[in-house]
Amino acid sequence: MAERPGIGVEIGAGPEVLVYEGGFEGFLTAVFEAERLRLEVERVEAASRYAPGLLDTVREIAPDVEKARRVMTGIVKSGGNDIAGMVQTAFLSEGPGIGTVLWRYLHRLFRGKDGARGRNLLDADSHAVFQAAHRTRHEAHLFQGFVRFRRAPDGSMFAVIAPEHDILAILAPHFTARFPNHAWMIADSRRGQCLRYDGQEAQMLACDPAHLPKDDAGAAALAEEGDGRFDTLWRAYFEAVNIEARRNPRLQARLLPKKYWKYLPERQGMERIGNGGVA
Repeated sequence: MAERPGIGVEIGAGPEVLVYEGGFEGFLTAVFEAERLRLEVERVEAASRYAPGLLDTVREIAPDVEKARRVMTGIVKSGGNDIAGMVQTAFLSEGPGIGTVLWRYLHRLFRGKDGARGRNLLDADSHAVFQAAHRTRHEAHLFQGFVRFRRAPDGSMFAVIAPEHDILAILAPHFTARFPNHAWMIADSRRGQCLRYDGQEAQMLACDPAHLPKDDAGAAALAEEGDGRFDTLWRAYFEAVNIEARRNPRLQARLLPKKYWKYLPERQGMERIGNGGVA
């Protein structure tokens, strides 16, 4: 078997499956290599989600900052800043097959095969990229109101969330503007990532999901003594705005889906009031 230009060895035969490490930077590096070598690409997959196929020809790609930068520059040149932003946001959706869809989308963009410069929503790949970006942005918008901070014993604030999409970086501008003079951290328990702000700059850090609270009760146990009064206020607020005569479980489920209740301190009130129709 021949040595790979990335890491490891090639196997199988036929169109190649590019398997990348390193998040968005790694994906952009894979795009760079596919274009540079004019590869016939079958799929582009994150190493963490790749399920090997018996006949796959695999090329593993290690992230390269300069190659990723050149691809991003090419996206901006070919489609503009709005398309570059949409590509990155769609990538953060982590949807099934999103790497492959984005590769096909960018391949057409770079080869000049898309006269609409990535904006033709009648094209299946363009539409899929647009929808993935929309879902990610929508969830990030929801979490601007779903993050529930607690006060840590050291005086900083912390919150734990478990979003479907990788939205921490998207949340950074909102919360740095909202709490510019206070240290805080938002942890994503699904991905083992933390967005930390020290009062001056925000940065992404890796954290062990096993050490993060599994629900709101676990988060409460890490808060400083007496912080529970905020739980009481949240529950009181929720019950105050839930006027029985105007109760609408379907609307409540749409605006505040149950999948997001896990880390909401007011969820106990929601479960009591919302039984019988809230999904």
